[in-house]
Amino acid sequence: MKKTMNHQNQIISINCAFKLALILALPISNAMSFEIQAYEQKIKNNYSVRSVIEKLPGRDLESTLREFIASGRPNRLVGSPGHKKTQEYLEAKLKSMNSAGATLSKLEFEGVADKKSLTGVNFIWEKKGLVSPDDVIILTANYDTLIKDPKTGKAIFKGEMPGADNNASGVSILLSMMDLLNKLNLPKTVKLVFLDFGEFDSQGAKNYATSKEFLADKNKKLVGVINLNMLGHDSRTGDKDKKMSNMNLYTQPNDAFAGMLMKSGKENYSTVTFTPTEATEASKLPADSSFFREAGVPAVTFSQNREGDLNPRYMTSNDFAETLNINTYTNVFRYVTSGVLAWNYDVVK
Repeated sequence: MKKTMNHQNQIISINCAFKLALILALPISNAMSFEIQAYEQKIKNNYSVRSVIEKLPGRDLESTLREFIASGRPNRLVGSPGHKKTQEYLEAKLKSMNSAGATLSKLEFEGVADKKSLTGVNFIWEKKGLVSPDDVIILTANYDTLIKDPKTGKAIFKGEMPGADNNASGVSILLSMMDLLNKLNLPKTVKLVFLDFGEFDSQGAKNYATSKEFLADKNKKLVGVINLNMLGHDSRTGDKDKKMSNMNLYTQPNDAFAGMLMKSGKENYSTVTFTPTEATEASKLPADSSFFREAGVPAVTFSQNREGDLNPRYMTSNDFAETLNINTYTNVFRYVTSGVLAWNYDVVK
């Protein structure tokens, strides 16, 4: 009898361990970890902007970042199995954000990488405005990865490419923003665009900037495009000025769109600073924003201080989440999101 009981206990223990392993292996979903009350939907000032943004816990921001990185291991190199898994993850995630007015669309295009013709996919999540749907703001971030030989600068098409800073940080800020926007009744339209082939001459951005969908928005009241790239690194020791939380906003001189975003950011989250900076060869900045400006639309890129504090793990296999400054990453999310909400609710113009 004792032998039978012991055997049953062993089976129960094994089953429990197996179930626990399955639970731990499942993706972490943070979409339902906070709620927006009816009275909080009426955003009228900076206080209510901050109140809504801070409903999303900081731990969820890091969880989303790590979940996205895990979705494409060992790399998100275009054409790789990990890249395909990331596309499946993004499609499922964006489909799950299906509140009233929210839609998902995909734009496929032919891209070239390593002299091979491959199909790229840009994912577009839209939350249509209830009051002024033709007033549009677009945010973009590329989701693919690439590493380069530090000596020759040539691309390496194999190996680990976690791409935590470049550019899971930008993508995850959009994903977290989507969690928030999905719960709001927005007066104006917001589009979040997840770009493919960003590490290959920004082909995804170029394709989107010339697409019928983008040109249709341009003919409406498109206020501008915000590109997010490498927003997780921030150090004092590696910084030329020995400062923390000094990031850059790459833009054109006297850009009113950039000024509007910075005004809201400064008023709501002065814990991080974005300095208006014109992109140079030294900044190693992707061309994403330039394609939208060439189309006649104001476009800016939020990024780290690339000239003074560029991530030393840029385009290497050591670009892990553990190397990022999560505090700065959280403050950047809040800074950028405050600009989007302040514009949407006419808190800032």
